[in-house]
Amino acid sequence: AKQISEGLVKWYAENKRDLPWRDQARWPQPAYAVWVSEMMLQQTRVQTVLDYFDRWMAKWPTVQALAAASEEEVNEMWSGLGYYRRARFLLQGAKEVVAKHGGELPDTAEGLKSLPGIGEYTAGAIASIAFNKQEPLVDGN
Repeated sequence: AKQISEGLVKWYAENKRDLPWRDQARWPQPAYAVWVSEMMLQQTRVQTVLDYFDRWMAKWPTVQALAAASEEEVNEMWSGLGYYRRARFLLQGAKEVVAKHGGELPDTAEGLKSLPGIGEYTAGAIASIAFNKQEPLVDGN
């Protein structure tokens, strides 16, 4: 198992795609950027998400900025991605993060699952990518 794990890590280091949400130094709240990307990527191709993600983060670069948005603004920004429930979950979750978590996303998969619209996979992805937690997940995207 260790040999397989090391091989995967090596392969990833050599072949990973350059995606904006992976550049944690770029964002004031890297975990928020990962959360936004994971919600956008549900049932949507990476190539489609790239422009939406950049526009979203330009308008709402922090969870606090998103929490202050209206549902109408959020739905307008989401237009074209489909499955608007994901956008509403992001807005509801941002409001909850500000109100209950001091504006910082929980740093564990269990804590993340308490937010609207975050299930097992998304919680594991955010915890793994943003907080370097060892969480199991499989992605076919």
